[in-house]
Amino acid sequence: MKKYILLKKQIMDNKEWTEISQSFMSMDGSPMALDDLQSLINTLKANVHYTGSRALPREHFKLDVRSFNDIFQLMLKKPSCKSGVLVVFGVAYDHSVYQCVTNTEKKSDVTTQYTISDEVNDMLKSLLSNRAWTSVLLTWCIKVLGQLSSKYASFINSVDLEDIIKFWFVWPPTRHLIEMMSDCLENITQEEADSCIRALLEMLGDPHYDWVVAHMGKSFPEMIISRILFVGLHDSVTNRKETSGNPGKLAKVKSAILIVGHLCEYHLKEVENGISELYKLLPSGSSDMTEIQKGVLPFLLHMCTASLFMRDMIVKVLTSAVSFEVLEIVITNNSWIIEYYGSVDAFRIYLSKAILCLGESVEGLLHFIFSTEDTNCIVYIQEFVTDFVARTFQKLHGSRPSEDFPILSALLKPSCLDLIIPNLLSKRKWYKDTSVNLLVLLSTYRGSSVAVQALAYLLCHSEREEQLCLVYRLTNSLQPIHWGLITQSLKAALTMTLINPENSNMRLRLIENLTLLLSWENGNKRGKLSAINKVSKAVQMNIEMFLNLLSDRNISIQIVTIIAEAGMPELISDSIAMQIAESLLPIFFLSLNLRDPLQKKKAVSNIQAILTNVSSQSSVQSFILRMLIKTATDDKFGYLLGRSDESVFHQDNHVSLFEKNKKHSTLVSESHRYNASGVIGKGPRMTVKRFGDIRREDVAQNLDIFIETLTKCCVSDSETTDGITRVAMILLEILSPDVMYNGLPWPEEEFLKVTIERDLYIKKTLETQPVLWEILRVLAFNRPALCYCSVILRAPLGILMSQWSSEQQRPELLEMTSKILDLMSLGQLLPPPLTMISEILAKISPQEVAVLLRDVWSYMRENVPSPALFSKDSNGYFWRDFKDFHVETRYIERLRLIVLSNIDKLGYFYKRIFDVEEGDRKMIH
Repeated sequence: MKKYILLKKQIMDNKEWTEISQSFMSMDGSPMALDDLQSLINTLKANVHYTGSRALPREHFKLDVRSFNDIFQLMLKKPSCKSGVLVVFGVAYDHSVYQCVTNTEKKSDVTTQYTISDEVNDMLKSLLSNRAWTSVLLTWCIKVLGQLSSKYASFINSVDLEDIIKFWFVWPPTRHLIEMMSDCLENITQEEADSCIRALLEMLGDPHYDWVVAHMGKSFPEMIISRILFVGLHDSVTNRKETSGNPGKLAKVKSAILIVGHLCEYHLKEVENGISELYKLLPSGSSDMTEIQKGVLPFLLHMCTASLFMRDMIVKVLTSAVSFEVLEIVITNNSWIIEYYGSVDAFRIYLSKAILCLGESVEGLLHFIFSTEDTNCIVYIQEFVTDFVARTFQKLHGSRPSEDFPILSALLKPSCLDLIIPNLLSKRKWYKDTSVNLLVLLSTYRGSSVAVQALAYLLCHSEREEQLCLVYRLTNSLQPIHWGLITQSLKAALTMTLINPENSNMRLRLIENLTLLLSWENGNKRGKLSAINKVSKAVQMNIEMFLNLLSDRNISIQIVTIIAEAGMPELISDSIAMQIAESLLPIFFLSLNLRDPLQKKKAVSNIQAILTNVSSQSSVQSFILRMLIKTATDDKFGYLLGRSDESVFHQDNHVSLFEKNKKHSTLVSESHRYNASGVIGKGPRMTVKRFGDIRREDVAQNLDIFIETLTKCCVSDSETTDGITRVAMILLEILSPDVMYNGLPWPEEEFLKVTIERDLYIKKTLETQPVLWEILRVLAFNRPALCYCSVILRAPLGILMSQWSSEQQRPELLEMTSKILDLMSLGQLLPPPLTMISEILAKISPQEVAVLLRDVWSYMRENVPSPALFSKDSNGYFWRDFKDFHVETRYIERLRLIVLSNIDKLGYFYKRIFDVEEGDRKMIH
């Protein structure tokens, strides 16, 4: 016993040897065999010079493998020596790490160099098959790794956990220890594992040891990650009152955040489950909160500072795991806010900073916000959102141009905008207000595209006036920084309706909303927009897109109303003006068939206003007049103006050359030859069925409207002469395309045999198209335009002369003859008394009619109907003065004789027709 005490005293000067000697005791406290102890101590003293107080041993180990094997065998034979033997093995690992450090400085290859720890590692790993040793070895590994991590931390030049782990794994000793820890955890019971993990997490807070916990968490995520979070939470709660004065008090919190943030990259699901477990600690049935419950949200918010990825995950789990009932309890009981942040305002500032850096999770947050039920927490959420937007605005105004805001960039993604924009139409006011605030914020941050998208959505989907008012609200909020929002938004809305033609409801809603906005604008209701953002200006700028919508007959009349109320642009190209005219003319004729008189009147008035506006340019005027007359006489709309069926010839379904040429030229002269025969291979031309039935009084009204429209389109700079002349030339081209015999002079009667086919066509066309007589009447009234249509008058007159000579009197012949003579009289092509022939036609024989028509023909042949015969009077009207004009007797002699031969019927006309001499008067009596 004295010898043992003496040996013990020899090693008391060294702390670690003291620990070793104390471990070499039997389990009951009695000293071990003196021989064994003496041999071990002598060996250690002779070969080891190590002091725990020094950073590195002064000399290398000189023990060979046999010496360590003896020590290992001693531990197996004497389990009571295990503590001392493991300490000796720890010194061996320490020395091996020292060798690795030295070789690293010498730039030697560490991974292939032999160290004494290799043999020790093999010895210790042989114990893993015995479950009694696994828990002991695991605890020892945790302790040794902690000592080594602190001792050699100065050799690491990185703070990134991944780099630190790679650094330690390069060195064989530490890699062996980590592998041994993993093997031990796989072979111990759950109870032993819990105890060892507690020991592992007790080291949490030492920044040099974080890499060990992180690696074990990567290897055993289900066992370790949730425990790391709970350790961090408890540390946060325990030290919350001391953090301001001593930041080091939250060392475990910092380590937990760092480690969990690192593990997110490898075990996202386990980290999400761990965060969900923390959320489950929140109160669910009582308003009283424990200290742990109060600390959950502050700890998670503190974790949000670790990385963008952590923020997104915490918010993602929050929005999916926390109910509104729980949130209401937490928000209404804000004692935890005061305890952790001092004031509500300070908490909002802290929370705003965290949310401002959110990324992908912002979509889930939007879902959460826009699904908030009508609970007490709505007020708090609404106040925070408003406060967040206001603070973000301040940051935007003070930020650098290149500065990025992750949450705003995330909100600009289509998936988020698809959540924000539809809530503009929500029935819940705070949803609507939140959407408006976010859209204004995003438009300020990135540009007008977001506002344009939102305004286009409002234009296409608003169903109530209060929803449409948001157009004014958004535009007025952004017009100081973004100009022309309404114009851009209307273009986007029209594009959506054109891309989705099957969505007729959206198209109809857009037109109705535009009509309402224009009425507000014209009536100065609902506030005012700046000139650059006026709805009328937007319509003018997008006039071409409106024209594309006119093909939809369900909304065409409404579109015309919108265009008319908005007015035409001040500067408009000829091509656009022609497109407007071409698009509006079918709508004009369709409006003639409207049953509602008020709707019909309004539609026609709007179209007339637009056509009159665009026809002020001569080139455009010619195009409009041509299209107006051509459309009035075509197969599709002719019936509205009284066109009969019998002469409506079938037209093949082909693209006309005129339609093709319109794409390449602003004005194209229409020229074609009429062919009364059929088409070879297709048989004779067939008559087509009537397009619809229409009342006689409606036809008369339509004719008046058409002539009124035609006349208005002839006005150019307050002058109608040029326009009327254009009408005459266009009518001539349409009815007599063959220009060879279209001159003003009337030919010899015998020449009618040459033009018989054309003359028949013109006569037939006049018989079936009442609108042509009305146009000719306008020409006759506006002298001398009728002169240009000389061929249109002489063609049917030549046919009528032949028919009157060979046929009995027929009503249709009498009607057409009277119309032609009346036109010639109104147009002052005939002098008195030839102007009165039409009054006596019904009372004389067909042969007498034929004789009189030949006299008229002779007069016209020798007196060419030239515009030069007319002069302008003081009122600006063109007039031909027949006061001093003497008609040769040969033109009126037969007329006088015919009247005399029918004196019983025409006696009262004689005085009106001729200047009667006294003798003649007696003869009559």
